[in-house]
Amino acid sequence: MNKVTTQKSKGENKKEKYKYSNKKVYLISLAGLLIIAAVFGVAFGSYALGVNFAKTAITINENETYQTMQGFGASSAWVYQALGIYDNEDLKDETIEMLYGDGGLGLNTFRYNIGAGGAELNLYSDKLRGAESFFIADRFKGDYSVFSDVNNYDFTKDKGVMTLFEKALETGNIKEVVFFANSPHYLMTKNGKTHSNEKKQNNLKPECYKAYCEYILVIVDYLYTNVICKYDADIEVRISPVNEPQWDWGGEGASQEGCHFDPKYLAKFYDVFHSALVEFNESKSLNFAMDIFESGNYKMEDSKAKVKSYITQFAKYDWFKDLDGISVHSYGTDISKLSRVRFRGYMKNHHDGLGVRVSEYCVMKGGVDDSIDMGIYSAKVIMRDLSLIWAESWNYWLSVSTYDYEDGLVYWDGADNLSVTKRYYTMGQFSRYIPRGSVRIKADYNDEFSFNGVECVGYRRPDGSLVLVIINDSKRDKDIKLKFSGEKYENVKEIVTSGNKNWVTAEYKYDGYITVPAKSVATYILTRPVVEEA
Repeated sequence: MNKVTTQKSKGENKKEKYKYSNKKVYLISLAGLLIIAAVFGVAFGSYALGVNFAKTAITINENETYQTMQGFGASSAWVYQALGIYDNEDLKDETIEMLYGDGGLGLNTFRYNIGAGGAELNLYSDKLRGAESFFIADRFKGDYSVFSDVNNYDFTKDKGVMTLFEKALETGNIKEVVFFANSPHYLMTKNGKTHSNEKKQNNLKPECYKAYCEYILVIVDYLYTNVICKYDADIEVRISPVNEPQWDWGGEGASQEGCHFDPKYLAKFYDVFHSALVEFNESKSLNFAMDIFESGNYKMEDSKAKVKSYITQFAKYDWFKDLDGISVHSYGTDISKLSRVRFRGYMKNHHDGLGVRVSEYCVMKGGVDDSIDMGIYSAKVIMRDLSLIWAESWNYWLSVSTYDYEDGLVYWDGADNLSVTKRYYTMGQFSRYIPRGSVRIKADYNDEFSFNGVECVGYRRPDGSLVLVIINDSKRDKDIKLKFSGEKYENVKEIVTSGNKNWVTAEYKYDGYITVPAKSVATYILTRPVVEEA
């Protein structure tokens, strides 16, 4: 039998060699990458392990400063209506002391919710989510000018909130009152409700822009003149007529007062409100500020929030450049650093110099978690808002809650008992020790990737002392060296909240290191020795 041989063309031989060569290169490259990854992994792991067990250093530079802190606060919404009329004065006094008193959180911002009358309409299964309005609805006969007459208002209404408002003012710690509204009065809305029939409908009638401005200003003027001024006429007043304009606030299942505004619609309303406020301030020789825009969150990547779209529309008006800042909420941002860095980058690049206030936040989670882990989680939200978006003030959502939800600072059982969680104490690690007027300073720690669980923020207080709030979210105590750019501080006061401690204080002389307990939020107040004159 003749042997048959098959000859390959030169081209085929080259192609096969090329394929073999490519495979060889690929295998060599893959092996190289694996080696590099292994080396990097070992180095990275060694770095992480080293940092985790090494002594961390915090470098403090008082000459590099950022925002000035205005304070901490919470909202009067919902539960205040019931607690304020509850027949137990001692319980009410205790609640206010826990929130605004020197022995409690020492909050200095009171966020007063101006109701839209939803309580009169009985629209919601939870009656407290429909707030009572001061306006006497029977006075309205189709002429919206009635909203400008203070005689058409009954300020004995909203008695529960008013009672607690006065008790808070009596503490002497309130330095700012923010009057905010979730919806226009129902007589000004398109559907006669405090939420729209469909999702994302602009519910305020265009012909009621002016009337709504007058409604807000009549109420604020009365409460300032007849309530606030009894205690301190110098309390700063801000007015926020719109809250979380991006969200649905309508349709089946609507459960609380709320009003959606599209960006152009809202910018136009703010233009009308700004003119009305300027005229009001001039006529009364006052300086109330317009507070905008209570964004549902500040996530630039959230297509539903449309943060950039709203701010772009506002910036088209001349009044925008006169604002001292904008208010945003931290919902949905949780502890993400990236969301904060993106927002800060946008503000710096497009609206540098415009301050930022965080006016609402709660952990969007069912149940009431009393663990130190939840306390630390909440503290991280505060710390990262202060350090990454440069928040000038920070406010929790509900001052008091009766719900099985992570939405309250103080919890009331509807009878004679109050309770708090670790979140209350970890917030106090900030609010009790960073007074109004404190300036944030540079305080860097040598752990870029947070492997050791340590984060910090630092302030120079008005009295010249320094305060550091440090989170140690690890299972071991951390020895931390403090490095000062100038003369070092020697006296240290330590306040710690951990799994078994709540605001526990210790004082000692600084010897080069401080030790932050495991799983804790700790505050350190640093002072220099007083040198007595000879």
